[in-house]
Amino acid sequence: MPLGRSGAEDEAIALARAALARGRQALASQDHATALRWLDRANRLVPQDPNAALALASACLASDPARAEALFATVAEKYGVRQAWAGLAAARLSLVGPVDAASALACALSRHALAPETTALADRIAVPSGHGGWCGLASDGTLAIHQGTPGAIHVLLDGKPLRGKRLPPGWASATRIEVFAAGPPLLGSPIRIDAIRALAGCVESVDGAISGWAWHPGDPDTDPTLILTDSVGRVLRTWQADDAAISVPDTGPLARPRGVRVPADWLRTGVAPFHLRGLNGIDLPGSPLDPAAEAQAHVAAALHIGGLYRAGPALRRGAVEPAAAAVLLADAQRPDAPVGLDRRRRGVTVVIPVHDGGDVVASCLDSVLATVGDADVVLVVDDGSRDPAVIATLDDLVRRRAISLIRHPVARGFPASANAGILAARGRDVLLLNSDTLVPPGWLDRLRAAAYASPDVGTVTPLSNDASILSYPGPAGSNSVPDQAETNRLDRLAWRANGDATVDIPVGVGFCLYLRRDCLNVTGLFRADLFAQGYGEENDFCLRARRLGWRNVALTGLFVGHLSGRSFGSAGPHLRARNTRIIERLHPGYQTLIDGFLARDPLTEARRRIDATVWRQRGRVWRSSVILVTHDDGGGVEQRLIASAKAHAAAGRRPIILRPATAADGTPAIAVRDGVNDDLPNLVFAMPGELPALLRLLRAARPARQEVHHLLGYHPSVYELLSRLGIPYDVHVHDYAWFCPRVVLVGGHGRYCGEPDLPDCEACVADHGHFLAEPIPVTALRERSSDFLNAAQTILVPSDDTGARLRRHFPDVSTRTVPHTDDSIAAAATNAASAHPVRRHGGVRDESRPLVCIVGAIGVHKGYDVLLACARDAERRNLDLGFVIVGHTIDDARMLETGRIFITGSFKPSDAVRLIVEQNARLGFIPSVCPETWCLGLGDLWQAGLSAVAFDIGAPAERITRTGRGFLLPLGLPAGAINNALVAALHAAGH
Repeated sequence: MPLGRSGAEDEAIALARAALARGRQALASQDHATALRWLDRANRLVPQDPNAALALASACLASDPARAEALFATVAEKYGVRQAWAGLAAARLSLVGPVDAASALACALSRHALAPETTALADRIAVPSGHGGWCGLASDGTLAIHQGTPGAIHVLLDGKPLRGKRLPPGWASATRIEVFAAGPPLLGSPIRIDAIRALAGCVESVDGAISGWAWHPGDPDTDPTLILTDSVGRVLRTWQADDAAISVPDTGPLARPRGVRVPADWLRTGVAPFHLRGLNGIDLPGSPLDPAAEAQAHVAAALHIGGLYRAGPALRRGAVEPAAAAVLLADAQRPDAPVGLDRRRRGVTVVIPVHDGGDVVASCLDSVLATVGDADVVLVVDDGSRDPAVIATLDDLVRRRAISLIRHPVARGFPASANAGILAARGRDVLLLNSDTLVPPGWLDRLRAAAYASPDVGTVTPLSNDASILSYPGPAGSNSVPDQAETNRLDRLAWRANGDATVDIPVGVGFCLYLRRDCLNVTGLFRADLFAQGYGEENDFCLRARRLGWRNVALTGLFVGHLSGRSFGSAGPHLRARNTRIIERLHPGYQTLIDGFLARDPLTEARRRIDATVWRQRGRVWRSSVILVTHDDGGGVEQRLIASAKAHAAAGRRPIILRPATAADGTPAIAVRDGVNDDLPNLVFAMPGELPALLRLLRAARPARQEVHHLLGYHPSVYELLSRLGIPYDVHVHDYAWFCPRVVLVGGHGRYCGEPDLPDCEACVADHGHFLAEPIPVTALRERSSDFLNAAQTILVPSDDTGARLRRHFPDVSTRTVPHTDDSIAAAATNAASAHPVRRHGGVRDESRPLVCIVGAIGVHKGYDVLLACARDAERRNLDLGFVIVGHTIDDARMLETGRIFITGSFKPSDAVRLIVEQNARLGFIPSVCPETWCLGLGDLWQAGLSAVAFDIGAPAERITRTGRGFLLPLGLPAGAINNALVAALHAAGH
C-alpha cells in the first residue's frame, strides 16, 4: 500500500490498513461475511490501492464473480501481476466460460512463474477453450506441459528446437520458449523467460556504498541473483539478494522486494563506474554508478581553489581527478549573452532512443516519418532491444533508408543513447524524441523556427498531455493519452490559440526537446554517469545551459502526444526520486526554482487560451446558456447541481458552472466549467483582477439566466460579477450561509444554536469562528444577503421549514418550496420492502445484533457526537443494538473503537440504495442536530425499504411527519433514551 503524503490521506491509508488486516483475519477464520465487510471498507477508503482491490476481488470470487472480474481486470491491466490475471481467468470462467477465460490465463502462464493455483485453473480452461493443452515454467526451470490429447510436442528455445522438455544450463538468460502440440501453440506459449526473470528495483549511492532493492515481479519466490562488475568488465561479486525484510513503498501490489547493499569494500579493487545487473545482463535502474564520484568532485573543486591561492608547492598533476560533478547554483545570475553563440542556422537530426516497446515504437516512427522533411535526418538509437517486433521494424526501416540506426548490444540507458545520437549528428541541431510520442504535422519546422526566433534560445519544448511542467490540459498524470487523431486535434487548437508564442521555462522536458548545436557544443553531453537509465538528465543539461546564458523556452502553440512513464515499471518513481536528489546536490536551489516557477505559472495564459478556444467552438452549437453558481464541496449541493445541469442541457441550454478556485499564486479565483464535463481546467480567473476577462468570456456565451446554488468559498467580487452580467437570477437555498457564517446553525459546542438575536450570533462567531472565505461580520453578511435575495427573481427552498427560517431573517423575501424528490415514491418503496423483506445473498452485516443504518458524511452537525454517545451507551449496557454507517465520518477510528459501529467508507450517490440494502439493517436513523434543508440520506433509506428515526427539527422532521415513514425524537435527548427508543422500535417491528 503506497505511503500517504499528509493529513486526511494518511488517515485513510491507516484506516484501510486496519480494515485490510481485519478482513484477512476473518478470511483465515472462514468468516466470509465479516471478511467481505472489512475488505469492502478497505477498498472504499483507498480505491486506487491494488492490494486492497485484490484482497476484495479474491473474497468476492465465489459470491459475486462479476464484481471480482471488474476488480481483477483493473489491477491486471495496470500492474500485470499473476494473481490478478489468474483471478480474472477464474472470474470469467465462472461468469461466461472457458473460452473467455483463456486470454487472461494465457497472461498468467506466459509472463509469470507457474504457481499451484494456476495449474489447477489451467486444467479447467485450456482444453475446454479449444487449446491442445497448456504450458508453464516453474521457478526452478522445470517446463510444465499438459496435453489435452496425445501427440508430438515441439519445444523451441529462442527459436531453436529443444530436445525433450529439459532446459539447458543458462536458460534464464534466454528470451522465450514456444511449445506446440500437433501444430497450434499450447495455451501459455510463448513463455516469456525475459518477463518472468525481469528484474525490478533501484539502486543509488549512499555514503560511498550502494544501496537499494531488487526482485522478480514475474517470479517473486526466487531471490534475484546480482552481478557486480566494474567499468572494464571485471566481475567483483555475484550473490543472491535474500533480505526480504525490507519494506519499499510504491512497488506495486503483492511486491516482495529484496534489499540490496554493496559495501564500499566490494568496490575498492574495481574501476568506477560500477554496474549492478541481473542474470539477463541488464543494469538495475540507477546502475551504473560511482559512489565516490561526488566526494571526489568536491575534493577536486577544493584543490582547484587551493591552486588559485597557493600557499606552497602545487600538488602533483594527476594526484586527483578533475571535477566531474561541480556544484552550480540553480538560479545564479547569468551572463548577458550566451557563451558559445555562433548564429549559424543548421539542419536538424531527430534522435529517437528505443528500448523495446512494440506497437508504441512503431506508431511513433510512423508519426515522425510522415511529418519530417527531406532534409531532416531520423536517427534511431536501439538501446539493447530484445523485442523481435521492434528489431524487425527497425531493420525494415533501415533497408528502406527511412532511418539511420545505431545499435547498442546491451541497454545503456536513455542518457547514453541520447549522447550517441548527439555525437552521430555531427554538428547538426538535435531533436531528442521519446519513442512513446506522437507528433503532428509541421512539428519539427515549428520547433526549429522557435529555436532560432532569438539568438539566446538553447532548447525548445512543446506542450503535451504528460510533460511535467508543460502538461496540458491538466497536470502531468491527470490527462488521457491521445491517439494520432487526438494529438493532431489538440495541436490544431494549440496553434490556433497560441501560434508561435514561447514562454521562458527553467528547464526543458526530454520527451521532445530541441537542442541547438551551438548550445550543445558549449554545454556538453548528458551525464550518463550520474543519471543511469534516465529521468532528470535533461534538467541537469538545461540548468548548465542556463548558467552559460542560454534560455529554455516552451513552444505553446505545439502539442505532442506522450504515452509516458511505462519504461521502468514500479522502479520509475524511485529512479525519479533518486535522480531528483542528484539534481538538487548538483544545482542547489533547483527545487526552489521549480516551485517558484509553478507559483508564478507563466504558462497559465497559454493553457487558458487553448481552453478558451475549445470553449468558443463548443458554444456555437447551443441556442442559449444558463450560469450555475456553486461551491466546490460536493455533497447534496453537487447532486442537485448535476441534476439541474443535465436538465438544462436536455432543454437545449448550455449549462455553465462557476466554482470557487485558487490561482497558482494563491489568489482567490473563479473556475468556469463546461457543464458537468469538467474537462477545461484552465478557465480559472483570479479575483478581482481578472473580473473583466471573466465577464467577456461569460457574456460571449449569451447567458439568459443564472442559478445561484451556493456562494461559499468565493471572493466577495462574485457579487459584482453576478450583478454586472445583468441577467435574471434564481437562488436555490441549500443551507443557512445567507445569514449564518457557521453555515448550519450549529454553535461551537456542537448543538443547534436556536437562531438567537444578532448580538448572540456575533458572539458565537467571535468565540467559535466561521466557515466563510471572508471575515465578514454577521450584520454585514445579512445586509448583503438581504440585498441579493431581494433582487432575485425566485428563491427556491426544498422544504417549508427552510423557507420559514429564511423568511424569519429576511422578512421582505418570498420563497417557493420545490422538494428535491417526490417522497411519496420513496415511501411507497418503503411500504413494499416492509411487506416483502429481502435478504440479499452475501450481505455484509454483523448477524449478532439488529442494525440501525445511518447514511452520509457524518460530521458534528450531522450528529457525530450523538452517534458516538449512542454506540458507547449500547456497549456499556450490552444492548441488543448495533449501528452501520453507509458513508464515512470525521473520525472513523473513535467510532470503530466502540465495537458497536461499522463504517463502509465513501460511495457514489448511485450506489447508496444498493449499499444500504446490503447491510441488512432494520431501521434508519438521521442523527442530525441541525435543521437540515432536505437530507438526501433520508430518501435513500426510504428507497432501501427502511423506516427512519430523526430529531424533531428541520426538513427530515417535516418529511417523516408528512409520509408517516418513521418517528421523531426530541432534539437533545440523551444517548440512553435514544437507544431505548431505537431498541423499542426494533422490537416493535419484530426484530
